[in-house]
Amino acid sequence: MKKNRSIKAITTIGFGNIVGNAISSIFWIFIAGLLGTESYGQLSYFLAIIGIFSAVSMFGGQYTMQVYTSKRIKIESSLYLISIFSGLSMSIILFLVFQDVGVSISLIGITMLNLFYSELIGKKLFSKYSLLYIVQKILFVSLSLILYYLIGFEGILIGYGLSHFLFIKHIIKILVSNKFNSKLISSKKKVIFFNYITELTGTARNNVDKILIVPFFGLSLLGNYFLAMQVLSLMYILPGIVVKYTIGEDSRGESTLKIKYITVLISVVIAFLGVFVGPKLLPIFFPQFVDAIELLPIISLAVIPRTISLMIMSKLLATEKNFHVTIGNLITFLLLVIGIILSFQFYKEIGMAYSYLLAMTGNSIYLIFVIYSKRKIIK
Repeated sequence: MKKNRSIKAITTIGFGNIVGNAISSIFWIFIAGLLGTESYGQLSYFLAIIGIFSAVSMFGGQYTMQVYTSKRIKIESSLYLISIFSGLSMSIILFLVFQDVGVSISLIGITMLNLFYSELIGKKLFSKYSLLYIVQKILFVSLSLILYYLIGFEGILIGYGLSHFLFIKHIIKILVSNKFNSKLISSKKKVIFFNYITELTGTARNNVDKILIVPFFGLSLLGNYFLAMQVLSLMYILPGIVVKYTIGEDSRGESTLKIKYITVLISVVIAFLGVFVGPKLLPIFFPQFVDAIELLPIISLAVIPRTISLMIMSKLLATEKNFHVTIGNLITFLLLVIGIILSFQFYKEIGMAYSYLLAMTGNSIYLIFVIYSKRKIIK
């Protein structure tokens, strides 16, 4: 019975994630052909800025929301309220810096919607999560394309941002029906703080490469790198689905080892498809993105260590031992920064791909060491 529930839950989450992420990734890949390497690089740069600042705005992060709603602790309104004020403040700062309304709208929307998704998964509302995830992606692509053809490049981010306000009615209802609970926040402040730092360092890890590539290599090369990363994001769909499910199950003390082992094995197959098949397909559709063809085989191998890290991270977060996840993110961040700087000096473009692979591997090795040195937490 439990096995059937697990399969059903993962299938439900998986359907939403596969369809939604496929829609999103295919759109980002499609738009590359319309924009060209330099404008595509600029888009990537803005998305990295939005990602980092939305993580700063999201009080407690997605993991706090999912873990505590899984345990039926009423923390939703408190996290939403603080994040709303934080998101508004950050959006004003970004508008003053970049003078781009799409960047500001996207920041607020992403901050709220990511918390909403985590709430749904924590409460095991998998069907609702899956449906809304797909609808938001369809809305995002539709609005972005319409606004792109109406007003140009700026319309892409405006459409992207507006699509995230699909959830607003639910959050208003939560804020009205549940009061802000300062005592709960105070009693859980240590865990909330480390969850927040974990997510912040994870987001910095995911975006620092794009931020650094611009001053060292320029927007055109960033466009090539971003295209390769979008292909990689398709490969990340499966482990992303599984970890959404396992965090909740691990929080409730259920065993998820078998599911995790299978996920890692499948990730190996996916990685080698990226190595051997990806470079043959890219030139057919994107002949102008020459550097992406060279970067993809190396970057694809990162699926394996990244999947291992996610599977271990699930248990560490669920057992509130998130300090090690934060350290792993910092290791990745530092390896990426050092790798990109060294690449500029010695290895040029190909060094960026090796830097990414080594950074993900470093994180995985650290978490494997942690899980084996503290075996009690995985029982």
